[in-house]
Amino acid sequence: MTIPMTQTEARRRRRFRLASRATLGNGIGAFEGFVAALLSLMLSYAHEPLLVLATALAAGATYGVLASGAARKFLAYSDLRQPFALHAALSWPAAAAVAFLVALAASRWNLAWGRTFWVWLFITPVLLTALRVVLYRQLARMLAQGQLQVERFGIIGEAAAVARLRADPRIWQHGGQVVTSLILPQGLSSPLPSPEVIASFARKCIDKGCQHVLLIGDLDNLDALSQIVAPCRPFALNVLLYPRSVMQERKIDLVDIVPLASVNSVRVLSTPLNDSGLLLKRGFDIVLSLLILVLLSPLLLGVALAIRLTSPGAALYRQERRGFNGRNFYIYKFRSMRVMEDGRAMRQAQTNDPRITPIGRFIRRTSIDELPQLINVLRGEMSLVGPRPHAISHDDELSGKFELYAQRQRIKPGITGWAQVNGYRGDTSTQDKIEGRTLHDLYYMENCSLLLDLWIILLTVFSPRTRQNAH
Repeated sequence: MTIPMTQTEARRRRRFRLASRATLGNGIGAFEGFVAALLSLMLSYAHEPLLVLATALAAGATYGVLASGAARKFLAYSDLRQPFALHAALSWPAAAAVAFLVALAASRWNLAWGRTFWVWLFITPVLLTALRVVLYRQLARMLAQGQLQVERFGIIGEAAAVARLRADPRIWQHGGQVVTSLILPQGLSSPLPSPEVIASFARKCIDKGCQHVLLIGDLDNLDALSQIVAPCRPFALNVLLYPRSVMQERKIDLVDIVPLASVNSVRVLSTPLNDSGLLLKRGFDIVLSLLILVLLSPLLLGVALAIRLTSPGAALYRQERRGFNGRNFYIYKFRSMRVMEDGRAMRQAQTNDPRITPIGRFIRRTSIDELPQLINVLRGEMSLVGPRPHAISHDDELSGKFELYAQRQRIKPGITGWAQVNGYRGDTSTQDKIEGRTLHDLYYMENCSLLLDLWIILLTVFSPRTRQNAH
């Protein structure tokens, strides 16, 4: 009797096999660069055809290199929430600048500056961004259906763990395929297979085109790990430890090997940003905060005056919040309520809260009440983008309801954040809302970059989802 295949299984049969993620990423980048070069030929005037060709190639090559990096990152995570469209739009000015430099280096700047030139300069990034959105959505769909195979794995571990990993959709949904395995009857406990058996397995992995060997186990038996890794050293394989805790849905990132004095150590937890990343983020915060304060100073003064005229009390208030590494600080906000609660305990605002003034309702819905926190950013207590800080009493309560919540303090709190632009703003009365906000904040911590920060700021201003649950 023939059992009919499901639609997903049928799609997986139509699998496209590529050498590696890097190969596919570079191919995508080359294609995007080729399209950019073709669009650049809109500058093709009769005066200097060779110069036009050179500038088109320069623009296409530059854009292609930048697009390759974006494609490789996308293929590593298959996450459409990353600001890849923004990356495309920002990559074009760099490509156009290189094209201009090529023309200047030729010392023959005879290009016409007519309407077609301006169409090329401003319409091209729109077309390239649209191309990337369509292309990445198609790639994400193919990956989710298991139609793209860009990595092959061999697995070493106990039979039950190997079987679970083989069946795990997270493998094939990210372009992976398990092609062979070596069963350890007792895991990393003795007796282990002989070096010859392990070397034969490594050779089999190479013959089947594997790039990685996943070793399922834990760090409690380093001698066994060494015995398994040693026979694999003659082969060009990445041997990756896949902790058993991951099989139990507890994520542990073994980042890399770190030099510590005269020995090496395995880093099992990494800070969200290294020193360079912290410096770049701090510079970005200072420059943009000063710019916003200068540009919006009339608005800020007008809001402060409106608050003073419509209800008794100061325009600004401060409240103690928990920040980076658990250090408390005082956050500044425009007063939006008739009652000023500036202690550790407070009642969270609710829909149609009678304490909120008419002007307060407007500034809360538009997030204008948060703008005084630019002062906190300049003082180094906050960042423009990061997990939103809560009142101390709320923080203690939420930490007890979700064990991952406390991890949010591993990075500076922000005026806006990834959770807020995805609809997790305001009310945290249910477990789903607590976990949703926390997991979005942790996602940001794992993927934070200046480009993502800029994308979140743009979404904060323009996306209607940001204003969901605002009251």
